[in-house]
Amino acid sequence: MSQRIHLYLSLALGLLLMLSAASGLVLSASVLSGHLQAPASDTQSVGQVAERLAQQLPNIERLERAPDGELRATLATAEGTDQVRIDPLTAAVIGPYQPSATLGWIRDLHRELLLGSAGRWLSGLAALALLALAVSGGWLLARRLGGWHRLLLPIKPGHGLAHWHSVVARWALPVLLVSAGSGLYLAGSSQGWISDGQDMELAYPETVDAAPAAAPGTLSALRNLALRDLRELEFPSANQASYFTVRTATGEGFVNAGSGNWISYQPHGPARQLYETMYELHTAAGSPMWSLILGAASLACLFLGITGTFAWWRRQRQSRSVAGNSPAQQAEAIILVGSQSGSTWDYARQLHEQLASSGMSVHSASMNQLQPSYPQARYLLILTATHGDGQAPQSASTFLQRLAQSRLAPELQAAVLGLGDSSFQHFCGYAEQVEEQLRELGVKPLLALHKVDRGNPGDLDLWALRLGRALGIDLKLTPVQSMPALQPLRLLSREVFGEADEAPAAILRFALDAGQPPARFAPGDLLAISPGPGLAPRYYSIASADEDGAVEICVRRQPQGLCSTLLHELPLGACIQGFLQPHPDFRPDAGQHPLILVGAGTGLAPLIGFARKNLALRPLHLYWGGRHAQAGFPYQAELQECLADGRLTQLGLAFSQGPAAMYVQDRLRQDAAELQRLLAQGAQILVCGSRDMAAGVRAVVETLLAGQGGSVEQLKQQGRYREDVY
Repeated sequence: MSQRIHLYLSLALGLLLMLSAASGLVLSASVLSGHLQAPASDTQSVGQVAERLAQQLPNIERLERAPDGELRATLATAEGTDQVRIDPLTAAVIGPYQPSATLGWIRDLHRELLLGSAGRWLSGLAALALLALAVSGGWLLARRLGGWHRLLLPIKPGHGLAHWHSVVARWALPVLLVSAGSGLYLAGSSQGWISDGQDMELAYPETVDAAPAAAPGTLSALRNLALRDLRELEFPSANQASYFTVRTATGEGFVNAGSGNWISYQPHGPARQLYETMYELHTAAGSPMWSLILGAASLACLFLGITGTFAWWRRQRQSRSVAGNSPAQQAEAIILVGSQSGSTWDYARQLHEQLASSGMSVHSASMNQLQPSYPQARYLLILTATHGDGQAPQSASTFLQRLAQSRLAPELQAAVLGLGDSSFQHFCGYAEQVEEQLRELGVKPLLALHKVDRGNPGDLDLWALRLGRALGIDLKLTPVQSMPALQPLRLLSREVFGEADEAPAAILRFALDAGQPPARFAPGDLLAISPGPGLAPRYYSIASADEDGAVEICVRRQPQGLCSTLLHELPLGACIQGFLQPHPDFRPDAGQHPLILVGAGTGLAPLIGFARKNLALRPLHLYWGGRHAQAGFPYQAELQECLADGRLTQLGLAFSQGPAAMYVQDRLRQDAAELQRLLAQGAQILVCGSRDMAAGVRAVVETLLAGQGGSVEQLKQQGRYREDVY
């Protein structure tokens, strides 16, 4: 429901909101400009300024202080009155007061859409729509992030309009709520639906104690009133020189022009106080800092409107732009897509094109377009994102209900690909619901549910490989983010370990192109290597940092591995194409809490990089698993150096071949008591290696945490358990 409210309001009233935001941006800029240009006068009293004005401008009738601090005096003339701007320190006339016609036009556009009083209700409608959008958007954002408490936590680095829409919305949300609520109130008060308290006028005094008029600067009531609190001061008229009329931000009254005492004073009632507060919140009339914040919120509103509209248009275009889409009733393979931001459609389109090129007839549609049956279909392939922490994405909101009423053929085989974020408690939770309902309906599984963590290339490659094997064709899915420009990488050195093995490992160091701007990278970031034109890049964890002068990776040669073979056979001094990709989700947090690093095989590369940089000597425990120790293994000597100088506190090795064969997760079990002690001290765990190894490590850590009443999911939510798996 929240999604529909947000979408329909945006589409129906988007133009009205954009006009309000654009005009509000200009008005807030004008308020800020007025504050910056107004002469400083906060230290002056009303009495001091009034006395100077009375001396230099004997024909003065009224003094007004604008919200930005500008002073305006109304002077009596033979033709009527003139209004001039005044220097508060000298009472000199700066020049005539001439309101900007352009600003007046923009103000009318903002308040009443140039329609006069009839347009006020439209402005109120815009404020109501903004309030509803802010509330529904906040609800959607909280769901997407995994709970209201996560609104106060940093949003994970990402890419694309959907990510920046969320980032900007999160910071702008409180100000937009204030702006919308105050705007709605002001619109209601302008229509008389809400009392603004201005009908409670103070009665003029009937009698005043006669006393000779004194200099305004000697009148105690005016002398004790700060100029910054003044709204308006009416001077005694020539034929009735008995009192000043004073209006302030908090009330109004009359001051005896002779004695300087208050004749009467009426503070604003609750309705007027509320109006003044709402007016200040909506216009920032008295605060340059708040005007800057409101201007930023108006700019954010424009950004959100543009990016939200573009994301909606992109989803519509993507869902309709599948080339060669066979009719649903004739297709051999059905691809159903559940997408929130549109990126899942990019994977679906790649899959559709490759299946179609193999000779299959393929039909692609959103999950909400599920048909009751597919007479010719043999395969049902479902690619779905998860919105928030386990909810259905927008294009799959009615899928489960439709699936329950469907009549899918018993021979149909299904495979579900879930795309999500492992930091959520219910990682790919909606994909799990889909697979469970398919199983309950008796649909045969073509593959088990496969999950992709934040577009991880390894996750995508593995699913495409398994699906291709099941279908008897070659498949490849490429990450949807736009690939950075490739740059040449020159091989400086290669150190090979286990050359007698079928799968030797090598440490490779590359120099970046000297003609490019200096690149920034750190251990745990990724080096993407292109094995050739038109082929998806392969990603390798980096062991070095930019100050080391080279990009260092560790690669195991895989049988029939295209990229790994290329890297192992690349001549020294030769170049290969690639690019650097930041990976901020796989780095140790700052501080002195213990670190537990776990890896296997070439997953040691980023871990040795973290140990190298541990110059502060924080407690660092490294566990690594290899095949055997006899032939040596990558970074063996350097690990001993780190142990000797204190950068490594403990090194736990495990070898799967030999007399004392064990895996790295077995080594963790041996140190269970020590690891539990470290976890109780707030230790962070980083795991790098194969997916099977990571699953085994996760199971061990779950056991360790069970005795402390914790879980791996809780550690993930705290940022204390991070994985880089392939």
